[in-house]
Parts: sequence; structure tokens; C-alpha cells
Amino acid sequence: MKLIAFFSLFALGILANAQNKRFSYEYKFIPDSTNISEVKTEIMNLDVTESGSKFYSYTVYNSDSLAKIDLEKQLATTGMINIKSDMQKGLVRYYVTKNYPKYEVFLHNRILMDYYKVSEERELVWKVSSEKLKIGDWMTQKAETHFGGRYWIAWFTTDIPIQDGPYKFHGLPGLIVKLEDQTKSHVFTLQGVKNISAISENIFSSKEIVINSKQYNKLVKDYENDPTKGLKQMQMGGTVMIMKDGQNSHMKDQEERIKASIKKNNNRIELNKIK
Repeated sequence: MKLIAFFSLFALGILANAQNKRFSYEYKFIPDSTNISEVKTEIMNLDVTESGSKFYSYTVYNSDSLAKIDLEKQLATTGMINIKSDMQKGLVRYYVTKNYPKYEVFLHNRILMDYYKVSEERELVWKVSSEKLKIGDWMTQKAETHFGGRYWIAWFTTDIPIQDGPYKFHGLPGLIVKLEDQTKSHVFTLQGVKNISAISENIFSSKEIVINSKQYNKLVKDYENDPTKGLKQMQMGGTVMIMKDGQNSHMKDQEERIKASIKKNNNRIELNKIK
């Protein structure tokens, strides 16, 4: 649905005159469609400023921040670092940014040792209904759309005139308070709002490679077909050295474990691939 230009300027005007906002969502999802009783929960933040937004896992961000402090302290006191197995917490490792006022959308994720910034070219086409529902403190209105191989139902509130929401979703005349796919495999529910001084820093500190969705999907497919390829190849002095069979006895076991984990993560937020 096309948004009225006046409303866009109105919403941005409110943001310009207000403090930056953080909208915290409870994200419930089912990673494995063959085990629907196993529901995971993650707290996600949508940080909104005048120039754009960032949607990320609070659990991952907080865990990574604490781990960074701990490793820096270890290095300063002992000259060595010990990476503990429980340092990395959280399940949603990607994050999403949107640039206002055009609402350019980018997925940020890592594959092996490389960090990628993936541009989203697909347009969200919403069907807004007159149906309303009180969710928490907000009176909301229903809207529906197809995206990523799923049928989505959103409930938005014009009481918060920000055309944004969880993940890549945006473009409604108000903030999305609740969002769920038709199978209820992925459900986002707004839990709270607070003022913040600034948007959180990037989770990924390394330089990102900018690609489009088609290129990203190919990289994901290649990784899933051979998840240990990056471990089999070592870059030394500009020469790629291929590890021979038997040089690393646990490589095959590691590959089987990763493939088993990938197989269980079959109910992702986006089901279809861009060709």
C-alpha cells in the first residue's frame, strides 16, 4: 500500500521533536516444524531515531557486550584470552536496519568469518481492514500481507505514528504492536517503550560486504551444502591451502553436527528464496 507523503512528514516530525525510542518485543518462534512443542523466546529491541531504526536481539547484544568487556579485561591482566563456552548467548544473531524516510531495509548477518549487509528489494503490500483489537495499552487495527513465503497478520496503532515494526516489516500508518504468521510459528508482541539517548552500536564490528538478496541466498545455500568449507581452507600468505583427509579427524563429525543443526532449523522466518 502506498503511504501518503504528508503522513510520512508528520511522523518524522514527531520523531525529530522527541527523544529516541526503544520498543521492546517478545519474540516467540518454533525453529523446527517437526517439533512444534519446542517454542523459543527472545527479547528483541527496535531502536528508532530520526534517521532510521535498528531491530536486534537484546539477549545477543547484551551477551556480546559483556563478553567483549571480559575478553578485554583478560587481555589487559594476563596477556591472554580464554573464550568460555557460555559467553555467547541468544539465538537471533542477525539484525535489521531501516533508513528513513525511504525505508531502505538491510539484513545484517554473518556467514562463516564474513559479515554481510543484504539489501531488501521486495515491497510490502498491505491489506488494511477495519477490524480493531485492544492489545495491552494500545488500541490496534488489523493488516495482512504476504512476505517471505508466509502470510502475516499485523496489528498496528496510530497512537504511535511510526511506520515501523519488527524484522523487515514497515509501511503501516502506525507502529506494529503485534505481528504473527498464519501458522503462529513466529510471533512478535510489543512489551514496552522507553526513551534512549542513542541507537545501540553495531553488533558486528568488522567491515561488512554489501550484497543483494539473490547473492546472499546463494551464499547461504553454499554454506548449508558444505558448512565446514571455510575450516577446510586456510588462507596463508595469499595462498589457499586445502586440508587433506585425515589431517583433521574430527572435521567430518563437526560437519555432520552442523548439518544436523541446520536441518532442525527448518522453520525460518522466511521460507522462500529469492531466485
